[in-house]
This record gives sequence, structure tokens and C-alpha cells, in this order.
Amino acid sequence: MSESTTTGPRVGSETVWHDAECGSYGGDLAIWEEIAAARPGPILDLGAGTGRVALHLGARGHEVVAVEADPELAATLATRASERGLPVSVECADAREFERAGAFGLIVAPMQFVHLLGGPEGRRAMLGAALRSLRPGGELNVALLEHPLPPLGEPGPEEPTPLPDVREVDGWLHSSLPTAIRISDRWVAIERLRQLVSPRGELSESTETVTLDRVTPDEFEAEAVAQGFRPVERLEIAETERHVGSLVVRLGRPG
Repeated sequence: MSESTTTGPRVGSETVWHDAECGSYGGDLAIWEEIAAARPGPILDLGAGTGRVALHLGARGHEVVAVEADPELAATLATRASERGLPVSVECADAREFERAGAFGLIVAPMQFVHLLGGPEGRRAMLGAALRSLRPGGELNVALLEHPLPPLGEPGPEEPTPLPDVREVDGWLHSSLPTAIRISDRWVAIERLRQLVSPRGELSESTETVTLDRVTPDEFEAEAVAQGFRPVERLEIAETERHVGSLVVRLGRPG
């Protein structure tokens, strides 16, 4: 489904592609809202992107600090929060290095963010920083893919052709279509074909590859325990027609 905008990010910018590929997902928002309502804030949102989760929680009155490493995405999120008058502040920083001693009651890491940290070493760095940033009794809540993604094959009766993620900006159509998945024992690489169509119908194309670290909830939980966390529970995020299912691993800081 397309979404039209008349003002905002420039055509072909990373912000628009991020909005197209990630911004429409809402299958996890109810869980983050429920978790946030039950925990004292403020909330730290890791890998916040253009604000899909941070703005949602901010609109419900939660104080949020959003961490995003990409300067363009961070700037977009800051602008959107300011324009909407939301209690969301933005830090352009790497989640493996960002910390504020004992500042947060809740830290969230939505979607596949933890799969993008560069393997066990990157996850350990993030976990250590998160533990030090939590108040005693605070929680880190992380979404993880529950099962490895299967390779894309020829469409069949039970494997429909994937639909592109689409966004329109000032008459320019941005279409992002997953075209291949490569799997190793350590990572899953997802290739996307990005097509940009001008108002006159002129087409340009590029390929984008995202590599996700393979880590199961059991493996991640064990890594977290080794850093000093205690397991709390796991919550399931159901699969949708356009997105795979995942698990939220809830981890507490003792104290």
C-alpha cells in the first residue's frame, strides 16, 4: 500500500527508503505500548530509525530517549518529534557505546535491531551498555527473530510472490522489493531491489543488502545472563502477511 506525503524528506533519501521498508510495520506496537505502561520511565529506544516506536510511545505520554546511529535518520526523528510536540529526545550514537548510568527504567530494541550489531562481540557491548544504563529493577526488552528465514524460491501455492514496500513523495514512487535471501551458519543476507520512478515515468534502480546476525532467543538470553541480566519472560509477536514473527526477550537488571 502506498503512502503519500507533500512535505518532508527529500526524494530518494535514506529517510524515505527507511520509511518505506520499516515504517509501515505495526505488528509489535501493542506489545511495546503494554510493556511501557507497566514500567516506570524514561524509556530508551535503541535503533530508533525515523521514530516508528519512539513517536508511538511519545504520543502516549512516555518520555523517550531515541538512539539512532545514522545522522540523517536521527535528524528526521528529531524533527518529527519537535513538530508533534512529543517528549522524545534523540541521540545520534551507536547503541554499543551509548550509556547513561542508571537513567532508564525501560530499554527497548524493536524489530531486528539486535541482529545488526556485528555478532557476539557487538551484542556483548550493547548488553553491557544497556545494563549500566538501567536503574536497578529496570528491564531490557529485545525483539528477536524466532526462526531462521527460509530462502526465497519460485513462488508456489504456499509461497506467494512478495509484495514491494512502496512510498510516494512529491510524485516520485519508491518501491523496495525483497529479491533474494542468502543464509550461512552465522548470518542471513536479504537483498532488496530499490526502484525509483519519477513523475514522468523514468526508472532508476539500485540494490540494497542487509545482513542479519543469526542468534536464537536461547543464545541471546545466555549472552545477557553472562553480562548480569536475569531472564524475565518471552512474548510472541505474531507473523503477519508481510512480516515474519518474532519474540520479545525480557531481561531484568537485578537490584
